[in-house]
Amino acid sequence: MPLSSRSSQAGVSLIETLAALAIIALVTGVAVVMLQPEDSPAQVEGEALVRVLNEARQEALVSGQHVGFGARFDGRGYQFYRFEEGAWRVRTDHPAFDAHRFEDRDLFLSVQSGAIAQRSETSLEDSGETLNGPEVWFDPTGFDQPFAYELRGPEAVRQIARNGAGRLTLVDPQAETPS
Repeated sequence: MPLSSRSSQAGVSLIETLAALAIIALVTGVAVVMLQPEDSPAQVEGEALVRVLNEARQEALVSGQHVGFGARFDGRGYQFYRFEEGAWRVRTDHPAFDAHRFEDRDLFLSVQSGAIAQRSETSLEDSGETLNGPEVWFDPTGFDQPFAYELRGPEAVRQIARNGAGRLTLVDPQAETPS
């Protein structure tokens, strides 16, 4: 029985099927991205802080100099230090280590454990924008003390911690798993 020209053109071709699947995949991908929950300010700032702390650790190893770190007295940011001429000085020589102030006024950073240097009471009378030295530092030998900071916001809390091996993590303390 001969095939008519009409029956040979019935259905869809492989190219039409693949084009339809590609369009469906594209629309699905956009929908997934648009529907993802927005990260909390504590999560965003915590991820940025872990990145810059990792860079500070690398800087100490490469330069052979201590790199200090501390939260601001008001808890609304942080800054980095270098040890020179027998004193800790605020770093202004590297853009990654510029003093940072949180944009979200409800975020607060505080040291929870492992502070090597404690701040003196007299430094509380300073401008509040500068500190007299770091709470923790990265050693050029790579032997770093563990520490933990808490970054608290109205919607979330994150813990930034360094273990004995020098690994930095960002953890949601309520979830008990790295985020």
